[in-house]
Amino acid sequence: MCSSRVVVRITTVVSNGCDPDPRVLREAKWLVEAGHDVTIHAFDRSENLPKVQQYAGIKIVRHRVGITPYGSYFRTLIGLQKFRKSVAKEIQDSDVLLCHDADTLHLVNKFTGPTVFDMHDLHHTWVLMKNPSSILRRIISNRMKNSMLKRAKKTTKVITSSSGFSDWLSNYQIHSIPIENRPINNGPIDCNCAFTVGYFGRIREPRSFELLFESVQRIEQQCRPKILIAGEGTSSVEVHKLIGQYSDLEIEFRGPFTESDLPNLMKEITLMYAMYPPERGNIREGAIPAKMFEAAAFGRPSIVNFDTPMGELCENENLGQAISWGDIDGLSKAIMSLKDTQVFLQKDAQLEREKFLKLFSEIKI
Repeated sequence: MCSSRVVVRITTVVSNGCDPDPRVLREAKWLVEAGHDVTIHAFDRSENLPKVQQYAGIKIVRHRVGITPYGSYFRTLIGLQKFRKSVAKEIQDSDVLLCHDADTLHLVNKFTGPTVFDMHDLHHTWVLMKNPSSILRRIISNRMKNSMLKRAKKTTKVITSSSGFSDWLSNYQIHSIPIENRPINNGPIDCNCAFTVGYFGRIREPRSFELLFESVQRIEQQCRPKILIAGEGTSSVEVHKLIGQYSDLEIEFRGPFTESDLPNLMKEITLMYAMYPPERGNIREGAIPAKMFEAAAFGRPSIVNFDTPMGELCENENLGQAISWGDIDGLSKAIMSLKDTQVFLQKDAQLEREKFLKLFSEIKI
């Protein structure tokens, strides 16, 4: 049995560089704290990260199989195949395999021991983002979904990042436990800045930023907040160009950041922006952006999508406001109304940690 009295060798696999991946690292730290041996196998797509790294007792091994930029479907597909093949050679000495997200789930067929699937999002919906009406994209998306469901049913345990995703899986007779991306509650911290709206995370959907910029533009100039964006992603260049079209706004765009940078970043903002195009199936089905929880852990409110599971959670726990997508005036008013607001994250990582370790204690080695 996988318990704190037995050292279990756990291999975790994630298809990004884990530089950082807060969810992956958080779960790995919980396992190390429980006395287990954890190795993370990550995909160094840009081949610019340390090949081997130690972090909080966790060993991170990064695989290089050729430059594989985000955003290119076919190059990503080939890169992932090479990555999984490389990882498959190194997992057989492990006691448990933990696959993060659907693009690593293929490895359950290469491993003879117990496996855990951690579903972060609805992976198959991403292919629809650029053109939801495309018949070809719908066919590819449906095949990806069916492949994921088939492999998920083979795993020993399934966890998800939200109750919405667990409900979605239950429609296909797959039982799962939601482990939300809640951090430790740090309590409100003082703001050392003027009125500022922040966005910290992956830069993927330019429309989200366009909506934010237009909303701030409608606020009287003497009252407008600054906008601080930190992160990187497939749309970084496009968002940089978009910023140039809003020369009347004060917008600062920084690069990638680490988990240790968050406290200082949070001191520089008044509230967090976390709205996404509704075509992104994850949002409708249950995605809960970690940035909302992270902001609340430092006392910062968030603005999120209305009529979504994250919107309901946000308002039920008094973590901010939910606004309809495309409601520019509503977003402007929400930004102003949250200017001097502090929130408190009543449910933090402790309960999620207990659920996660309980699940692993039930696995028979």
